[in-house]
Amino acid sequence: MKKLNKCALFFLLIYTSTVSFAQLNFTRFDSIVVLNQNGDTLKHAWTGGFNSPQFSEIDLNNDNIMDLFVFDRSINRISTFINLGIPNQSSYVLAPQYITQFPADLHDWVLLRDYNCDGLMDIFTAGTGGVTVYKNTTTGGALQFSMVTGGNPTSTILYSNFQPDSPTPSMVNLFVTTIDIPVIDDIDGDGDLDIITFSILGSQVEYHKNLSQERYGDCDSLDFELRNKCWGYFTEGATSNTITLYDSCGFNINNPERIGGGNKHSGSSILSMDVDSNGTKDLILGDVSFKSMTLLTNSDPSPNLTSSHITAFDTAFPSNNANTIPVYLDLFPAGYYLDVTNDGVKDLVVAPNCFTGCENINGTWMYKNNRATNFPDFDFITKSFLQEDMIEVGLGSHPVFFDYNADGLMDLVIGNAGYTDTTTNAGIRSSLFLYENIGTASIPAFQLIDSDYVLISTLNLDIAMNQPIFRIIPTFGDIDGDGDEDMIFGGDNGKLHYFENIAGPGNVANFVLNEPEYRGIDIGVFAAPQLVDLNRDGLLDLIIGDRLGFINYYENMGTTTVPSFSLVTTQLGGVKTRRYNEFNGNCIPFFFDDNGSYKLISGATNGYIYMYDSIEGNLGSNFYLVDSTYLNINQGGWSSVSVADITNDGGFDLVVGNVAGGVNFYKGDSNIVISVTEIPQKLSEILIYPNPTKNTITIDFSTNNLTNSSIQIIDIVGRTLVTKQITQRKESFDLNGLAQGIYFVKFSNQEGSKVYRVVKE
Repeated sequence: MKKLNKCALFFLLIYTSTVSFAQLNFTRFDSIVVLNQNGDTLKHAWTGGFNSPQFSEIDLNNDNIMDLFVFDRSINRISTFINLGIPNQSSYVLAPQYITQFPADLHDWVLLRDYNCDGLMDIFTAGTGGVTVYKNTTTGGALQFSMVTGGNPTSTILYSNFQPDSPTPSMVNLFVTTIDIPVIDDIDGDGDLDIITFSILGSQVEYHKNLSQERYGDCDSLDFELRNKCWGYFTEGATSNTITLYDSCGFNINNPERIGGGNKHSGSSILSMDVDSNGTKDLILGDVSFKSMTLLTNSDPSPNLTSSHITAFDTAFPSNNANTIPVYLDLFPAGYYLDVTNDGVKDLVVAPNCFTGCENINGTWMYKNNRATNFPDFDFITKSFLQEDMIEVGLGSHPVFFDYNADGLMDLVIGNAGYTDTTTNAGIRSSLFLYENIGTASIPAFQLIDSDYVLISTLNLDIAMNQPIFRIIPTFGDIDGDGDEDMIFGGDNGKLHYFENIAGPGNVANFVLNEPEYRGIDIGVFAAPQLVDLNRDGLLDLIIGDRLGFINYYENMGTTTVPSFSLVTTQLGGVKTRRYNEFNGNCIPFFFDDNGSYKLISGATNGYIYMYDSIEGNLGSNFYLVDSTYLNINQGGWSSVSVADITNDGGFDLVVGNVAGGVNFYKGDSNIVISVTEIPQKLSEILIYPNPTKNTITIDFSTNNLTNSSIQIIDIVGRTLVTKQITQRKESFDLNGLAQGIYFVKFSNQEGSKVYRVVKE
């Protein structure tokens, strides 16, 4: 490492001692009302969406009512819901405050089960080469978990004896692939939890018996033996969901050893339940490449359940088990058995178990059980359990604030990467979702107005392929100088598309496609644009994040009515949202004006938020990276951020989109600013009144030097609306033509500048 010379060291000390950065205090806020198109309130609007959710029960708040834990494997994210316990109803309330009480490193699959019979749900999850268990050690108050070693005191995963007939046990990791969902249930009815999972080398399922009861007389241990390499004597096809019954399983000797051959397992989900009330556990299989689920009926005749044998199967589960429709879900369905209707009987929830290419907007099927847990009668209820009460736009969400109807309230436009639509050649459709702000200036409320705003999904904007584009990321701004805001959005092919707003100022936006593949700008695979006057010359520039995590800066060299964009740099400010071990960065930048000084907040593939400062007057140098894990917000991959004061309290609010297609809202604290630069000021305070104002403000410049002085009025996205040279001690400004909201008044002279915040009511 090179040594700093004395001059450089002195400069570094001076810089770090005169500039300090403080973070805006954001608090997750889920109380803003959101309605669907029918006017029904979304109960869990700000959950953040689901792609591949896994469902389990747990008592989160110690009220003896089982609440809901949801783990989304596509982004390794937890969602928690309190159950109000209303009989015969699904009565969940979003409760994200419990998320941080669970271990932070859960991944791939998570099932909550009470293995030690203490009434507390423990955690079974994917580990390195097997299964990791966390014991629930809660004694009141916040949830607490501690990792359990199983079969090997130095290991963090479960072990099983693969040679139970040998005098020397062969303790090997009990392997469950990260793709699969195993069964963790009391298979033999002795009170402790056993495990059934597909062998990694074959199409048969292994039965790992827990010997806790046999050896210790209780269920407190996790002591496993491989008791059957071919439980049920059936085989699933290596490349299909075909079931072969009465498989001889020649490799399965009386005292099993490890499997020495077979076909490589490709991925399955397994759910256990007793469907015919005969006391045995039947299985329901989902397969990695198929939409349906298969019921395998267990006809074990033995009193101690040691002779499990699958004698029948049903490929249309659960339609032939009751008067209902079968599961037919894109793609790789997995089932979860839990009471979601508060009637004391377990119901069936089915969701995709894949990462990509699966149903992402109607992907949580729920069947109500109208009979008994051990003799179910399933009645299909919905294809979007919980999802139907969320902001849910499919795969990926890119929220942007925009006042589409010119009523002074910021509405919400959300682009997506795509939602499942099997009627299209690609199997997905990408669109814009418009949520109108139907609330007030201080109490926002949103209603879904259009799920295909401007009919984007119908336009073949990918000219070379003659097809629609995907992963739409919009930005808005008046680039033709006619007083209304136009729209530009980027897509998956790295190009931009320009829609002119022909409505005129003060009218509901009316976008018309003006120029596809706008100005020939092409940054490659992924384009995330923003219109912002970055150099403060009164013209909106184009800022475009790209796949590698960089920002492309196109300066507007034209006029207020005829823009002309010229590439300045492909790596603005040294910004990079791709880490050394990541293939993609997918920078989604959002510059905003904080008291007359630009800040940058950016989304990224890894789901974290990047915060940059030292931007103002520094476009030719590197920005200051305040934080690459800003406020530790991470709602999964593909974070996408927009900032505005939509509660009109003088504090910035934050919306964050993610790969699961939902949106989270974070309310800002108006009493804490984002950054403070402690530079000695030569300027005297100026007086602005009235503030707040309805129309006109008067500015008293006090004793400040007015030589070469000016005033700028700047809106919250950084556009300079008014610039005026100052010659008098008092000046009045008419704000009558401006919408309600926050504006900044920047006073500058040859000695420096100061910025003041003004609220227009």
